[in-house]
Amino acid sequence: MTPTLLLIEDDAALRRSLAQSFELEDIAVIAASSFVMAKPHIVRDFEGVILSDIRMPGKDGFDVLAHAHKIDPDLPVVLLTGQADVPMAVRAMAEGAYDFRQKPCPPEQLIEVVNRAMELRHLVLRSRNMERQLQAGDAAATNFPGTSAAIERLRAALRQAAGLPVHVYLHGPAGAGKRLAAHTIHTLAADRQRFTSLSLRDTSVDALKALDLTSQPTDLSIKSLDLATSAQQTALLELMEQFPDLRVIASSPHSLEKLREMGLGDDLFYALDMMQVEVPSLAQRRKDLAIIFEALVRQTVRAMNGDMPDIPESLYAQVIARDWPDNLPELRNFARSFALGLNVKTDAASFAELSLADQMGAFEKLVLTDTLRRFGGKSAAVADALSLPRKTLYDKLSKHELKAKDFRNTPS
Repeated sequence: MTPTLLLIEDDAALRRSLAQSFELEDIAVIAASSFVMAKPHIVRDFEGVILSDIRMPGKDGFDVLAHAHKIDPDLPVVLLTGQADVPMAVRAMAEGAYDFRQKPCPPEQLIEVVNRAMELRHLVLRSRNMERQLQAGDAAATNFPGTSAAIERLRAALRQAAGLPVHVYLHGPAGAGKRLAAHTIHTLAADRQRFTSLSLRDTSVDALKALDLTSQPTDLSIKSLDLATSAQQTALLELMEQFPDLRVIASSPHSLEKLREMGLGDDLFYALDMMQVEVPSLAQRRKDLAIIFEALVRQTVRAMNGDMPDIPESLYAQVIARDWPDNLPELRNFARSFALGLNVKTDAASFAELSLADQMGAFEKLVLTDTLRRFGGKSAAVADALSLPRKTLYDKLSKHELKAKDFRNTPS
C-alpha cells in the first residue's frame, strides 16, 4: 500500500506547510481546501488516512467525518482545530474520529499520529483483501456457487466448521450435496491431513472397529447415520474416544433431533450436536440454478479438454423453470448430456412443453438477471432499460428473489 494522506485545510499557507512536512516523510499528499474538493477522493478502500481541519467555510470537519464513515466505517479520520474546545474533542471522539489534535500541533506529533493511523489502515485493507480472495477462491465458493441466502448460509457454516475442533453433522435431502460439503470442510481445514469416507449402509461393526486412524489427523465422513444400529453407534463412539485427533463428519437426510426420535443414542447425539449444518435442496436454491448449471457444464467440458459451448437462453429458462426433485445428480446428468450433445432439447419447442406461467416466469427472471448483470445492479438504469416504473421493478425483483446488490461489481 502506498501511504496517502488526504489533507483538508482551508488555510493555504498551513496546507502547504503540512503537505511539505508529510511529503518529507515519504507520505503522498492529496491537498484540498474544502469538503467539496476532497469528496471525490473519499472512496471505500482508500489507501490512506484523512487529516481535516474542523472549522471551515461551508461543510466542516464533522461533515467530512460523517461522510467518510458513511463510505467506509473503518477509514481513519484525524481532526484538527485551532481552538482548545473540550466539548468539541469529546464530540469528535464520540463520532468516531481516530484522533483529535489542537493547532498548532508540532509536525512530529502529527506525523506520529498519521503513521499509526496508516498502520491500522494497512491492516484493515489487507484483511479485506484476504477475505475477498477467500470468498472468491476457496473450496466453499467453488463447490457451492450462487448468491441465494441459503447457499450463503451454507458457505459460511462450512468455513466455520472447517476451523473448529468439533464433530460436524450434515443434513439435507438426497442429492443436495452432503458428500461434497464434507469434502469441502476437509479441504478448507488447515490441520487435517487425511479424509476417509464410509457408509453405515454397507459397513459392519467389525469394519468400524478395525479402522486405522492413528497415523495423522483425520476427517471421517460417515454417511447414512439414520441407518446406524446400536452396535454401530457404540463402535463410532469408541472411535471418537480412542482417537482425539479424529473429526467425524456424519450425515443423513434428517435433522439430528429427528434421528434422536428414531433411536439415535444420547451420547452420539450430544457428540454431534455441537455443529449442525443444513445442506439446502435445489428447490431452496432456485435463484442459483442457472449458475450451477453453467458450472456443471464447464466441469464436463474441462474434463474432456473441450471448449465451453454456447448455452441458449431457452435452455437457461428450462433449467430455472424445472423442478429437480433428485437435486444435484439430476441436474448434473442434464448438464453432462448437454455438454456431450446427447438427448437435450434446446429449442423453443422443448421450452413450450412447460406451462405458460412457468415459461413467462422463467423468461422474466432471465431478462431481469441479464439486465441487472449488464448494468452492474444499478436499479435506476435497469428500470430505464426495461421501461418499468421503479416500484414495478422492485416488485418483480422481490417475486424472483433477486437483489440488485448481488450484481454490483460483477463483470458484464
